[in-house]
Amino acid sequence: MKIQYSQLNKFLEQGYCSLGEIINQQKCRELLEFIKQTRDFEHGLFIEEEDFRANPQYTGVNPCPGRNILEGLDLSFIEQNPVLQSVLSELLGEEYSVVIKKVICGVPKKWIPDWALLEIDRLPVPNLGAFIKPQYRDITYFHGIDFHQDIIDYKNRLSDFITLYIYLDDVSELDSPLFIIPGSHIFGATTFPHSLISCGDASNSWLYSDNRGKSKFLQSNILTGTAGSTWFWHSCLLHGTQPTKLSQSRISLRYIIEKSRSSPSVLLDYVNSNLDGPLSLDNTRNDLNENGKSILRGNIINGNAKT
Repeated sequence: MKIQYSQLNKFLEQGYCSLGEIINQQKCRELLEFIKQTRDFEHGLFIEEEDFRANPQYTGVNPCPGRNILEGLDLSFIEQNPVLQSVLSELLGEEYSVVIKKVICGVPKKWIPDWALLEIDRLPVPNLGAFIKPQYRDITYFHGIDFHQDIIDYKNRLSDFITLYIYLDDVSELDSPLFIIPGSHIFGATTFPHSLISCGDASNSWLYSDNRGKSKFLQSNILTGTAGSTWFWHSCLLHGTQPTKLSQSRISLRYIIEKSRSSPSVLLDYVNSNLDGPLSLDNTRNDLNENGKSILRGNIINGNAKT
């Protein structure tokens, strides 16, 4: 399967593409069940408050080589899926490679200790890794995350990669689904937190400014789907999630996949050549201090202004 013209055009204009339910649902649910059996996915995830206060750690608390639940697992049902392989080859060149793959867990409020809830109140990026027991930091845990670009994690790197996202279970509007803003990649890389103003209407419209003199009205979409539903998007596409409104977690897979170094001209290069902004930044975010702790409050996706 090659990317059809309509899909290519959608990725160029909107910065993302849906591949539908291409991944085997049963295998997705088997992987989900395996993950859930590895720990107590409730209060048992969290360290004690006194341990956090004694030695707060805000960096190095996410999955990394040697500490990643996916290491050693057979994910061939995803990575050797013929549709996905064909699409990625068209997009990134035949010798594309995986930068990182990890499990993302959206954590419901009822699991989080009261003291940790106060720590993350109105944070733009409520990453819970600092509050998770060290042995369980082989997964990334969030309680919602504001609109951001995935280039945020890669200072001084070109936008030469895409994000692949796979739901392992059915995800409704109540299950912390992904919010995306199609077309928001047009201004290239911009610094987090981003300049977004809600138009306050039923069409989910936003005024997005690049802080370099350009702005555009755009609309957000919500990505719901069944197990196996798969999307990919540009590293400069704005996306995020609100906290789950239910008492259960939302567990998904996230891949960062980079273009082939031996293919000088691929679809991603063509898309990048049509962007009206930079492909990399010296500084991708302004919300953290030198220790990695957030110095800003406010979360646009939740309707809270930055302070």
